[in-house]
Amino acid sequence: MRQIDRNFDIQPLQHADMTISLNGQPVTAALGETVLSVIQATGLRQVARNDHGQLVGAYCGMGVCHCCLVQIDGRHKRRACQTLVKPGMQVQTLSNRISETEPTL
Repeated sequence: MRQIDRNFDIQPLQHADMTISLNGQPVTAALGETVLSVIQATGLRQVARNDHGQLVGAYCGMGVCHCCLVQIDGRHKRRACQTLVKPGMQVQTLSNRISETEPTL
């Protein structure tokens, strides 16, 4: 499995403390980083799918707007901007339990 490159860091990652899984692929992360900062460092901009099935990107980055909701370790609708990475964490973007389980009208 090929590791995801972090080509979009504002400053190069000085030291990788761990690896997490982002959409099934490994990516390096540093202690104290948020899930959103890792996602954005990979260049992924469409982060979530809202309750209407529309793709959205992170907006406020501080937990107010709910535009960065992702699945973390099997738990849906976790705020990527407010969640610190942990070794082995499993992150799935563009996932939304409501839109995936309810029939489309």
